Amino acid sequence: AVDNQPWSGEANVHVSIVNSVKTHDPKLLPQERRLWFKVEAAPGKKKIRKRGSVPAHKDYELDFRTTPVLNSALSDRPDLSTASRLRFSTQTTIVCQGVTPGHAGFVLSPAAAKKVTASDALSRDVVFPYLVGRDLLTGTGVPTRDIIDFGQMSILEAQQFRSAFRHVESHVLPEIENKAAQEKDGETARNDQLGRWWMHWRSRRELIRAISKLDRFLVCSRVTKRPIFVFVGSSVRPGDSIQVFAFDDDYSFGILHSIAHWQWFVAKCSKLTERFRYTPESVFDTFPWPQSPTAVQVTAVAAAGREVRRVRDEALTNIKGGLRAVYRTLELPGRNPLKEAHAALDAAVLAAYGFSAKKDLLAQLLELNHAVAARIAADEPVTAPGIPPGFPHPEALVTDDCIRPE
Repeated sequence: AVDNQPWSGEANVHVSIVNSVKTHDPKLLPQERRLWFKVEAAPGKKKIRKRGSVPAHKDYELDFRTTPVLNSALSDRPDLSTASRLRFSTQTTIVCQGVTPGHAGFVLSPAAAKKVTASDALSRDVVFPYLVGRDLLTGTGVPTRDIIDFGQMSILEAQQFRSAFRHVESHVLPEIENKAAQEKDGETARNDQLGRWWMHWRSRRELIRAISKLDRFLVCSRVTKRPIFVFVGSSVRPGDSIQVFAFDDDYSFGILHSIAHWQWFVAKCSKLTERFRYTPESVFDTFPWPQSPTAVQVTAVAAAGREVRRVRDEALTNIKGGLRAVYRTLELPGRNPLKEAHAALDAAVLAAYGFSAKKDLLAQLLELNHAVAARIAADEPVTAPGIPPGFPHPEALVTDDCIRPE
């Protein structure tokens, strides 16, 4: 099998290739399988599939390794398709995509935000910093724009914020009216949107309620090869390019930013070409957290997570290009303070799980997933995501470092 390669045609997609034999006859079955995968071409070596003006992303090399088994995911790693979604009765944390305004008219440039709030002080209550993936990964992390959000207010309630309402009325309503008029079916989504034109298309009210109870919460970009987690202040409205985790504690940061969650993410996320997309249903909902960490181990994970943030915050003062540029340094050889900080975090997390560094990490996580699922089915106590119950002084795990827009 070839696990992933660019399609040879013009379409910008990737494909997998399977060679199979329809038999169970051991005499006909190969003793070993070959798993082919993309690799960087050796310097000076001619790349395959290079034809004329083929785009650079269509040029590639393949290498293979032999394995006795290939699973349904075209991998020789543990088959995570058997992992169960873990339904914790005690879990209250919200993990979902950020808001989808549905129209650019809700989004304000700094000048437009200043104009809206300067003429009507009350409108400041419905104007929020608006965070997108670009700000998070390649900028300073501070939102560069704002957004008007009336939540679930009725049109009468929204009108009390005069300046903000007038802005939405002039920048959003006309286009929605025009598109609704073009629809022949009066029950279409466009006409439904006309009935609530001052509201966001996907307002994520349950998420907003959850993060409003916190002083800060965790986010990462939804499309990423490696999730980079950041705490942001609760005044921020995360956009739909952001994956939101309603955690405010350093322990949860450490677990999510560890190699355990990263490997699980790579194996379980949805993929389009070489882009990995965080999908809570397949990644977070199946990811088992440590079930019986000691207070010392929880504290160690939290401390290691804080050190990761300290090191990368210091690096951001010298490296241009944001967190993405900082994390790309991990791909380079040589000593790296961030690499060392992540290694310490990974060691603390493995200790909290009680895992062996010599055994396959995904196999150990899958075994734990099955065990937790069985205990849930038997109505036995399990440890849900977040700070373990019974941890003394959980408030000590909630520090105040985060991105706070002015």
